[in-house]
Parts: sequence; C-alpha cells; structure tokens
Amino acid sequence: MLLSELLEAEIVDEDGHSLGRVHDVRAEKLMRRTPEGHRLKVVGLVIGGRGIRERLGLDASRTAAPKVDRELVPWDRVIEVDSEAGRVRVRCA
Repeated sequence: MLLSELLEAEIVDEDGHSLGRVHDVRAEKLMRRTPEGHRLKVVGLVIGGRGIRERLGLDASRTAAPKVDRELVPWDRVIEVDSEAGRVRVRCA
C-alpha cells in the first residue's frame, strides 16, 4: 500500500459515522534499511484542522514525536482500509 492511498480517505467508525478525512500520516522510521532507503511504520492518521495545517507545512509546533489528541487516530484502531472506496474504518475509542 502507498501512503498516498490514505490521503483524503474518509475515516468512518464501526457504525459507519464519518469522523473526517485523512490529511496527513504519522510514521516512524524503522531500523531496517532497504536499498531504497529506510522503511517506515505508520503510527497514526491525522484528521481535522491540524492535519490540513501539517500537510501545508503551516503547523510550527510539529515535532518528530506524535502528539496524541482528538485529531490523531492511532493506527492500531484501524480495522480496514478500502482503497477502492477511499475509506478507512476504525474502532471506536
């Protein structure tokens, strides 16, 4: 899967209620290195206003460490990614 397939995907909960759209993806660099470069592990999906600001490079408070708040959906809550429908289904918090 390409990270670009996640951008702008709709996030829905288990009951089908929309939580917003994916505007940015949080990832961490893994120690394993491939000939193409470092491997990444997705740790969260950024939604809402923060996601738009981060994607445009306008969030000056952005750090390497992921911030946990209502605009970050941890990757371990993802149940299903339907790239054809442009939808990501997540467990309720």
